[in-house]
Amino acid sequence: MPLDHFVVESPEAGAIQAYTDIANDVLLDHTLAKAVAKLHIAIDPEYPLFVAVGTLGRIPPPVRLRDFAEATFEEGSVKLAINEETHLAALLNLLWSRYGKNRVEQPDRWTIEIADLPDLPVDRDIAEMVVSDPMEGLVRDLIYALLSIAPEGFRVREHKYGNGRFWFASSENTLPDDLQARVRALFVKMGEVPP
Repeated sequence: MPLDHFVVESPEAGAIQAYTDIANDVLLDHTLAKAVAKLHIAIDPEYPLFVAVGTLGRIPPPVRLRDFAEATFEEGSVKLAINEETHLAALLNLLWSRYGKNRVEQPDRWTIEIADLPDLPVDRDIAEMVVSDPMEGLVRDLIYALLSIAPEGFRVREHKYGNGRFWFASSENTLPDDLQARVRALFVKMGEVPP
């Protein structure tokens, strides 16, 4: 896996290779190998505790309407000329929720018209509207992947994501009082500033 940092630590040698293989397989299966830049997993079989910390790599920016369509304001309507259909379904759902289905028409697959009413105007900055944010699905997929990597039966969990950094902890027992200190120590081992 092409991560900048990938370490599994455990006092049990067999667990290191097993969790290395599991993490590799899960990240590849969930197409997260390119999204994760660093990953450090620590397994404490005595407590028992599973902790994973990491950073995300380059994430594509949010997709805005201007990235795939051109907005033209006319009297009484706004016309959207679609250049690429990839995000069309997401755009229609967003427009319907924002302006209502009765105001949004699609006369053909490359055109959308929105009624621009005096008492219900269309946002003049509609071209800047975020249609799709890759981060939304990525964080959800990452947490799901970490759930798949963690040992079976570790039902007590906590996770956090922010500023490109994430951590995930799980155990059969309550999470330890020193969990935050353990998380910070793992970030330091990766060469990262703890969150």
